[in-house]
Amino acid sequence: MSQLSPPGENRCHLENLPVEIIQEIFFRCLEFNLPRASLCLSRVLSDPIVYIWLIRLAFSSANESSKSDFFTKDFLPPPLNFFALSEQQRRDLQDEILASRWCTLSLMRRCQREYVQHAIRRECHNLDLAPADHSALANISHRFENLDSCDKGLRGSRSKGDLILKAQDRDTNTEYKVAVWFHFGAFQVRKPNRLFTDCDLFRLPCCLPELPARMPNKLLGPPWTDTKLEFLQLLSLDAYIDENDSFDRSRRILRQVIRARDFATFHRLVNMHIRCRCYKYPVRWPVLPNHFQVALKYADEDDDPFIKLLVEQRWEEIPTNLLRLKDKLMAKLGTSHIC
Repeated sequence: MSQLSPPGENRCHLENLPVEIIQEIFFRCLEFNLPRASLCLSRVLSDPIVYIWLIRLAFSSANESSKSDFFTKDFLPPPLNFFALSEQQRRDLQDEILASRWCTLSLMRRCQREYVQHAIRRECHNLDLAPADHSALANISHRFENLDSCDKGLRGSRSKGDLILKAQDRDTNTEYKVAVWFHFGAFQVRKPNRLFTDCDLFRLPCCLPELPARMPNKLLGPPWTDTKLEFLQLLSLDAYIDENDSFDRSRRILRQVIRARDFATFHRLVNMHIRCRCYKYPVRWPVLPNHFQVALKYADEDDDPFIKLLVEQRWEEIPTNLLRLKDKLMAKLGTSHIC
């Protein structure tokens, strides 16, 4: 009768190391294939706090103010070093994280909340605020629980802030404004009359304009849920969907949604601004003539909501030389719908 092997006998040397050592090796090399090498390594590295540190390392803002005592050891422990990563390495790390199954909206929201709280502690310690405003910042976490009324960049850019408070420097009496964007996980202390810029904006998740992360496939297909669409919305102004202006991925996604007759998802996508890798700014979700043709093909009623939305909001996307397509759309809905 065979006997069971002693614990650790069939393991490699790496698997026999203490958990803390394995995690430190992973943090030093940031090799995402390491936890995929074995079930044992996967279990050791499948820890929520590991995930949180990786998101902080990859997606925190690299602004000037963050270079001064922002990444404290309690927030990002050694050997993780935010400024040791090159821009290319940070972009590659962002791609790996976004594609991982453990990278979820709920985890990203937790990271945003803790990031903003940390930024408030680091940047507001020398500011005087009204008692009510001080209390609002001290209890900021509950504001992340309901983001329905928050700015989500639906027009392709942020507003000046969901919460804006007045503050004063204790030493110089200089006036400042403290602004928070909850959906974007962003925080800023700025002078009231200063031009609104991103120079000293703390934000998570934040991608580099020159080297944006790639939108993961897991957010670009069915089943479409509110959580998936909210995560897509959160990343839409930073992570790119298409490599170039042929819009292969975004075009295919919109066609699939039309064929599936999922109007709720279609409506949210058409009204979303997204990044293309070849552009440095977000553009409206691309609508091409083919989308009008697909909408006509699958229309199951005269007052088809897909055609109606395309005609009312994206009529200008049809080239002027496609007169037959315009005539078909007009015949389907009637000229009263044409703006």
